[in-house]
Amino acid sequence: MSSTKKNDIKENTSKLKDTTDKYLEEQKQQVQDTVDDVSETNATINENVNKIQRDNQKVFEKNADTFRKYQEDGIRAVQEISNNVAELQKNIFNTYQSSYTQFLDNTFRSYWQNFNIPERYSETYNTVNKNMQGGTINLTSFINEITVGGFEHFSKSIELTQRYYNDIVQNNFNYAKKIGRYYNR
Repeated sequence: MSSTKKNDIKENTSKLKDTTDKYLEEQKQQVQDTVDDVSETNATINENVNKIQRDNQKVFEKNADTFRKYQEDGIRAVQEISNNVAELQKNIFNTYQSSYTQFLDNTFRSYWQNFNIPERYSETYNTVNKNMQGGTINLTSFINEITVGGFEHFSKSIELTQRYYNDIVQNNFNYAKKIGRYYNR
């Protein structure tokens, strides 16, 4: 009986070992399949990303070329407009030169006839100067008032602080005396 039990145990151990080996082999195969699937997926993703990058590069290059073309067209248009404006100004100046010369002559004569204009500049300068001096004086007096008021409030605060400090010291002294009398009893 003991031999049968031993054989059964050996047989069961052998079956368990075979089952375990088979299970481990299946697990290894599943892991290998998963690794292969991940590698394939990774390769596919990399391929798709590279394709998208190539497509984006083509679009970027096309847009950059289009932008350069528009920029060059814009520069040419600005140059043409500048040239046209300069030509127009030259034509207007040539057309109205006599009128303009007459206008300048009239302006010059008017200035010399109204020679009191520098006097008005002088009067305006004096008025502005007086206003600035008055403003400076007013500002200085305002700052002085604020400063003096501030010092008065500051000295009052120091005085009140000193008074409260003296009261606190006196109260502490009186309290200490009371405690001393209480313990001396």
